[in-house]
Amino acid sequence: MLKLDRQSGPFWLDLVPGVRVEVEPVSVASMLIAREAVAAILAPGDEAEVDDADPREVNARASVALVRALCRRGIRQWEGVGDADGNPVAVSPETVDMLLDVWPVYDALDGLYVTPALRRGAEKNASASSLAGISAAAPRTAPPAA
Repeated sequence: MLKLDRQSGPFWLDLVPGVRVEVEPVSVASMLIAREAVAAILAPGDEAEVDDADPREVNARASVALVRALCRRGIRQWEGVGDADGNPVAVSPETVDMLLDVWPVYDALDGLYVTPALRRGAEKNASASSLAGISAAAPRTAPPAA
């Protein structure tokens, strides 16, 4: 069953001790922009680059591109994030990228923000069609093609 329980407004996520971010729910527009970032990794202009690359590395870069794109658009504000001197820094695409370079933070945002949005998109209706194109519980309405 598809559950229509999307958050209606921004919400806070605790990432690591002392660091939390306020994020917008992942929107259709954000997901489409993130898909473009993934497509740029998976289908760059130079085909030789893709052919020679380790598929695991390409998949990892695509995953990072998806998380970065969604976080750049979704993070509104944060607490506990500062520069090298400990001064608070404003949210910007550059500072979001710097934040995501910290592995525990990246992992937390991926698990708490991105993955739930992807799972919501993957939820299926209980009456989804079978691989043969018919519902398992319903009879065929037309004879099979000859």
